Amino acid sequence: MKWLIPLAARAPYSLLAALMLVRFADEWVTFFPAGSIAPIRADLHLTYVQAGVVLTALPAGGILGHGFGVAADFVSRRALAVFGAAMYAVCMAAFALADSFVVLVVASFVWGAASDAFVHGCEVALVDLYRDQLAPTLARVNAFGAVGDLLGPLMLAGAAAAGVSWRWVFAFGAATMALYALWLLAQRFPPPAPPEAEESTPWYTVLAVLRDRRVILLAVVGGLFSVLDEPFWGFVIAYLEDVRHLSGGLATLAAAVGVTGGLAGYLSVGAATRRWSERTALLGATVAVSLAVAGLVYLPLLPARAAAGFAFGYTGAVFYSVLQAALLGLRPGQAGTTGAVASTIGLFGIAFPPLVGAVADRAGLGAGLSVYAAVPAVMLVLLAAGLPRPRPT
Repeated sequence: MKWLIPLAARAPYSLLAALMLVRFADEWVTFFPAGSIAPIRADLHLTYVQAGVVLTALPAGGILGHGFGVAADFVSRRALAVFGAAMYAVCMAAFALADSFVVLVVASFVWGAASDAFVHGCEVALVDLYRDQLAPTLARVNAFGAVGDLLGPLMLAGAAAAGVSWRWVFAFGAATMALYALWLLAQRFPPPAPPEAEESTPWYTVLAVLRDRRVILLAVVGGLFSVLDEPFWGFVIAYLEDVRHLSGGLATLAAAVGVTGGLAGYLSVGAATRRWSERTALLGATVAVSLAVAGLVYLPLLPARAAAGFAFGYTGAVFYSVLQAALLGLRPGQAGTTGAVASTIGLFGIAFPPLVGAVADRAGLGAGLSVYAAVPAVMLVLLAAGLPRPRPT
């Protein structure tokens, strides 16, 4: 825990812990709707289409949530984070008490927006506190988020094994997020930086960010990288089961090892950023991600695919942390707006899984996965052409 010492020199431990655990809490409970969709559907007599709408409404709420990212540059970060955590609790309580499809959809949509208020309020505060240590600091936050990714499924599995209703799981999550809101309320956040005169309103700040070619470049690259997420792993697992004829347990091994690799990668970001420049770290990690994706797609043996999965998780974590830090650190005092603009631009990635599915329907899952293999190559070309070379000293 030595890494906490220099961070704690700038903020009280209570504030530091509240900010660092935001992704852990977010990733932990965000899995609940997807992980509980079968008993929810059975209890409320939903169709599969309705179940899909409930799950889609949560990320759709993020479109509204992007406005909270902009707000983080202008309003109290504490108020924003407390509001987000409190609304989180309300939405989870609505799930626990829901008796209709409409209640679930509304709660899911508001949940998605509240998540952005909660996360942006905390992360923008971290940007202001640790601007000179941004990549390793955000990597630690993401590492805690990966732990939350693991805890969500484990908790639901344990509740199911113990015969606990999904409603009680959501009620527990609601109580936990309400306590988190009270915890945040008791902290003293760094205030927003005074805006420049010519960019003193949210509208002008958004326009200024949109005119920054660096933001556009990194946002497009981030949008491409975002397609190598859960749907990608879903297609990989389907390929191993349907084409390679592996059991479901063995097929998920590569994904499980990938999560482990991600945790290791997040913990190594500090060493990587001390050793290499931002440009070198991004380009090197992109090359490594490209090789790892190719290994997942093309290597014939399961142990080799598992090794490629670990490498993908590891190098992907390094890449994402450095990219996130580069984006949020580009424009001092405008980290929230920069993140919101980048997230909006990156929404083009949601069209990629249907494209892969169309290719797979026509030419097979192997061909569909080959489309994924081309993504890191495009990222590498964009970064190599667009990132400025460091000036010789």
